[in-house]
Amino acid sequence: MASLRLSGLASGMDTDAIVEQLMKAQRLKATKIQNKITTTEWKQEKWKALNSKVYSFYTNQLSKLRFQSSFLIKKAVSSNTSKVEVITTNSNAPDGTHNIKVKQLASAQFVTGDKLGENVNLSTKLKDLGFDVTDGTTIHIETANKPVNLDVRESTTLGDFINALKSAGLNANFDTTHKRIFISSKESGAGNGFSITTSASEVVKYKNLVRDLFNYDSLSSAEKNTIDGYLDSYLTANDKTSVRNNLLNIRHQQIRDNFIEKYINDPDNFAAAEEVIRNGLAEGENLSAEEMQERISKYLKQEAEEKLDKAYKAWQNNEDISSETNEDIIEAFNAFKNSENSLDEKLDDYLAAYSSQEVNPKDSQDDVTKTSKLAGLGLGEIVNKKDGTVEVTGNGNKKVEVVNAQDAVIIYNNVELTGSSNTFSVNGLTLSLKGVTSDDEQISITVSNNTEGIYNMIKDFIKSYNELLLEFNSAYYAESARGYDPLTDEDKEKMTDDQIEKWEKKIKDSLLRRDTTLGSLLNIFRSITSDTVTVNDREYSLASFGITTKDYNEKGILYISGDEDFSALALSDNKLREAINNDPDTVMQVFNTLAANLYKSLTEKMRSTSLSSALTVYNDKELERTLKDYKSELRRMESKLADLEEKYYRQFSAMESALEKLNSQSSYLSALLGTNNR
Repeated sequence: MASLRLSGLASGMDTDAIVEQLMKAQRLKATKIQNKITTTEWKQEKWKALNSKVYSFYTNQLSKLRFQSSFLIKKAVSSNTSKVEVITTNSNAPDGTHNIKVKQLASAQFVTGDKLGENVNLSTKLKDLGFDVTDGTTIHIETANKPVNLDVRESTTLGDFINALKSAGLNANFDTTHKRIFISSKESGAGNGFSITTSASEVVKYKNLVRDLFNYDSLSSAEKNTIDGYLDSYLTANDKTSVRNNLLNIRHQQIRDNFIEKYINDPDNFAAAEEVIRNGLAEGENLSAEEMQERISKYLKQEAEEKLDKAYKAWQNNEDISSETNEDIIEAFNAFKNSENSLDEKLDDYLAAYSSQEVNPKDSQDDVTKTSKLAGLGLGEIVNKKDGTVEVTGNGNKKVEVVNAQDAVIIYNNVELTGSSNTFSVNGLTLSLKGVTSDDEQISITVSNNTEGIYNMIKDFIKSYNELLLEFNSAYYAESARGYDPLTDEDKEKMTDDQIEKWEKKIKDSLLRRDTTLGSLLNIFRSITSDTVTVNDREYSLASFGITTKDYNEKGILYISGDEDFSALALSDNKLREAINNDPDTVMQVFNTLAANLYKSLTEKMRSTSLSSALTVYNDKELERTLKDYKSELRRMESKLADLEEKYYRQFSAMESALEKLNSQSSYLSALLGTNNR
């Protein structure tokens, strides 16, 4: 507990100012620890950024250079890119000229419906577009992905039909401007066509009647799926009673929910409940309108549930409730009982229809002259034939435009090949087919080694290497920041933002000066400039291909002789390009080996140890522990300083108390002496 601080009441001294000066010297110790924390955190940030760049180089430019496959790249040129364009060329594509003719482009299946009425929109019900919703009509959508069936009901809309098409994996849209339905397969190729047909079924007809018991059209998608799942399983289930009971439980829960809602919203019930609640209020107790509403609803809900429970129990036990006087209980009892009878009756009809399998043939197969219900949607019975053609029947006077789904067909070196897409892969080439060639037209694809690509890959490696080396050198050979400590808040108040930034930059730039970890990393990188590789009894190094250092002061920066991006040696002969053109195998072996050696050294450097994590070139674990120790030390120091400050205040307080007593005694003696004199 802190002591009472008496600030100079007796002594007249500014105790707070004296303690502050005494503590200022002591706080220098804490400031030094805080400086260590700050510089360690900055060092962490600097290493993390540097490690990220090293890892990127390690996994990209360096890793690519060590694989032979990176040097076996090919390039291919089309003689007519408006009809055949080369997208990619694999290393196994044979060198030489490949002859191609495009006989046919791949196409998706497209269907464009006839124009519908001006007032038609996605909310328009199918029954208003020619569908008889009482005959158990189902729209069948068959695609390469999955079949989707849409049972047409009283509330089924044009929007439901569009959504069903999308669920089957098709592109579908009702254009409100042109009043037409547009449908297409998402993928081209004869195997990705689709059919849209209808059938009328007694099974669906009676299934819809069962659905009506559950107010099916007002349910959520999840609730509809649950009911449909039970109805589908009921037809083939061995234990039909269990399925029937599950359906009855759903219906009874609906009855409960409807009864409670009706009961709570009944004005007479509301008024009676309000009177009961007001009579039960304590004297002086008032409720807001919201609180009263909440209590009434809770009261009525509980009352309704009690009546429902009594009615349900009577239904379960098949009790005679003729003597029951409460109309609500009688109503609920009859609802439970009638729902059971109605469900059983409709399930029997549903099962009987399934057993007899009275299914009418699809309109398109029954009578090609008969108008399909789909004609009301500006369509007709659309059947995709196995040969890729599409047959439209039952469309009446509606004009339906169809584009058949078809495969791409090319003649490649006198061999006919087919594919489902206009992105065509053949013999190591990936082609984009854009147009059909004429009978006497032939396109040539010339494949050769991509020497420019190899050159650019090596150049990219050298540039990335130099960028890292420059950053290493800048950090390792930075100027000393001796005499620069992180600024305190008090220091910053006396400086401008620009001065603060420059001060801190000076410190941050020097954090890795002569750092042993960075020094070892520099040695690993520079080793590549002196390494040699023996190929066919001859030694090669980077210098053999005109890749050299220029000035000792640049500390290992590499230049490609004869390359305009390396201006210091831009006028020299380009030995690298010459070697790639004349002896690509040697270039590949040398760079594969040099890159593999550097990759191996970095892998060893980045392995997990007690001081560092995996894929990390610096001692991140050690830095984290050091930072943690500094923070613990700072907490202990702050605690000591707080105790010391409290000690100072206690000492001054004791002094003030002593002085106060002394002053009091002095006053007393003075008073006594004054009395005696009189």
